[in-house]
Amino acid sequence: MAKLYLEKLKCVTTEGHSGFDKPRLVVQDRGTVWNGTVLGDRMYTVKYDCDFTGSIAVSLGEAGGTAGDDKLGEQWITDTPGERSLRFRAGGAEYSLLYAVE
Repeated sequence: MAKLYLEKLKCVTTEGHSGFDKPRLVVQDRGTVWNGTVLGDRMYTVKYDCDFTGSIAVSLGEAGGTAGDDKLGEQWITDTPGERSLRFRAGGAEYSLLYAVE
């Protein structure tokens, strides 16, 4: 069994013309684990951890979006130990999620 630590979410650019987004992080079988209002070129603390076996999906979406239109992407994390990042890009928005696996 491995332990996943979601650490920081960096908003590189926002999707909205207002200069802010309302992203939410969803972990497979655990639901939304973080959400908030973010500005571009800022880093946000997530601080979420869970146990998993093999691999686990993490998706980033826009809170309040319509079904199927709110997803910025889904990535799979394997149980290989180390510190890494995931990149999410869609609709002009770009995010980087920093995580670790033990």
